[in-house]
Amino acid sequence: MNEWMIARRVARRIGVPTEARLKGALNDWAATHADWLGLGESQDWAAACDALARDEAGETPHVLALADVLAQVLQLDPLDAALLQLFVAMDRLPRLAGLARLWTDHGRDIVPLVGELAGAAAVDADRMVRRSAAVRLGLVGFYATRQGAIELDIRWPLERLLDQAVADHGSVVATLIGPPQRARLTLDDFAHLPEACFLVRLLRGAVAERAAGVNILIHGPPGTGKTELACTLAAAAGLSLHGVGEADDDGTEPTRFDRVSALHLAQRALAPAAGAVLLFDEMEDLIGDASPSGGDWVSRRQGSKVFVNRLLETNAVPVIWTTNAIGNVDAAILRRMSFVVKLGLPSPRTARRIMARVSAEEGVAMHPDVETLLDRAPETATVLRVASRAARLAGEADGGAGAAATLVRALRGSDLPVDLGAPVDLDLFETDLPLAPLVERLVATGATDVSLLLTGPPGTGKTALAHHLARAIDRPLVVKRASDLLSRWVGGTERAIADTFAEARDHGHVLLFDEVDSLLFDRTGAAQSWEAGQVNEMLTWLDRHPLPVIAATNHAHRLDPAALRRFVFKIDLAALGPERAATAFERHFDLAAPASLGQLANLTPGDFAAVKRQLRHAPANSAEDIVERLAREAGWRPARGRLGF
Repeated sequence: MNEWMIARRVARRIGVPTEARLKGALNDWAATHADWLGLGESQDWAAACDALARDEAGETPHVLALADVLAQVLQLDPLDAALLQLFVAMDRLPRLAGLARLWTDHGRDIVPLVGELAGAAAVDADRMVRRSAAVRLGLVGFYATRQGAIELDIRWPLERLLDQAVADHGSVVATLIGPPQRARLTLDDFAHLPEACFLVRLLRGAVAERAAGVNILIHGPPGTGKTELACTLAAAAGLSLHGVGEADDDGTEPTRFDRVSALHLAQRALAPAAGAVLLFDEMEDLIGDASPSGGDWVSRRQGSKVFVNRLLETNAVPVIWTTNAIGNVDAAILRRMSFVVKLGLPSPRTARRIMARVSAEEGVAMHPDVETLLDRAPETATVLRVASRAARLAGEADGGAGAAATLVRALRGSDLPVDLGAPVDLDLFETDLPLAPLVERLVATGATDVSLLLTGPPGTGKTALAHHLARAIDRPLVVKRASDLLSRWVGGTERAIADTFAEARDHGHVLLFDEVDSLLFDRTGAAQSWEAGQVNEMLTWLDRHPLPVIAATNHAHRLDPAALRRFVFKIDLAALGPERAATAFERHFDLAAPASLGQLANLTPGDFAAVKRQLRHAPANSAEDIVERLAREAGWRPARGRLGF
């Protein structure tokens, strides 16, 4: 079909009107386009109708060729395909657009006119147009002017297509849906997610069988890589991934209607061809958000619930959905998901692999300060890319450590944990249980249900040992202190304890309870019943928690007796004996240990670390000077008896 053929249909439908104003406007249109119509001296509408009655071969305009390809892509029936062509013609072909404006400017309704031109009966024309595929898919709409006239509105997906696409199937699909999203990570980067391989097989099977109603929900805190996981899963399955309705034609925020229309459009465009998956990022745009109220989530649902349910049951192309909070999604939607994945923070080893990849892609050098930050705060893994980019743009040489630290503070709502310095040396712990073989065994077995109680005076390395163990078994370490959990409200502490264990279980964290004597104190000394309740809560969770738990205290004698049997290993870290003290001296200061070191009592690894930091600002004159400083450090702590005797 070409422009001449459509103009002939319009002329036949309009005929020669009797109304003077409309007739005059049509005469003006005929005179304006007399050369195209091949009119002689008579340049009125009647002559134009006679001219258009003849057959005229002509090239198909590019926009009409695009409309033809789009109709094939969307598998439109003949009536819907004809309507789509008319919509495009009356918007993009000036001569036909002029006729449409004349019609509406003189009080006529464009909707039934288009329907009749497409072949619908007069009685059905209006209804068929408003229920057409182009309207339902959000390609075309109508709006009323201030004068009450109904105007045609080509929506942004179709407008972008007409502006940018080539008239072939691949170009139309790519322009309409958007280019595939590229995966920047691999399945190895999600080694902390055991379900990843299953999800790859699920997507492959769904596409191979063209199964309807396949949906995967990925939820987790912001920055944990939900979108990256979706891209990685699609790439691993050999499929292209297309984001749905992430911006409107102006690059601004889309409405719910925009995103739903984009989803329907993508389903229609991609359903006939295998090899595609859709990504609906931020599912809240479809279902609404929720907020906590009294410990429960209260949903602010948008739109029709039954509409969403049917959408999930009938989608022809698999969809990966993401949300920041599972509380946003009600049970009816969850039941219709093929699989639900909770994505937590990556393991330390995976985080370092991501750091190496991001550094290479962003063109910044890997920096040890970033690795240190990863150890201190696992959330660092979620901001590596933006922090690295900020460092590159600012010309900083710290690999993004400075930018990452500010972002992590904002995410945590508090300052960063204490920097533990260099990795620990297990040979410098004074304990009756050899630590190196124990750690090796825990790594070999996966250390899933192990629990450790670390006791000893300050400075003996309890917290550092906990960090070392978590790093060794490749799990993020989350540190909780009494101040993080104790609440002034009755039941608040118990809820905080339960939430802490549940979060660690769901995300695969190692829990470290520092100063645990504040949480597991002897219940015989409890003044109130609620105080014993928090101890009971801790004991209950320790019994059933499936992942590593470490507790540290300087006051083991204050612990409830029932707590001791909850820990598989009870490790008392003592002050260093003469042999280990000498080893610590040599490794910290690169000097042979003088004999006077053996006379010091109560030295701990923390004393050596403190003196080493002093030397950066006040260099020592000799090895004996260092021994004197160690003596002063040890003097701040009550002696437990002379070492080595």
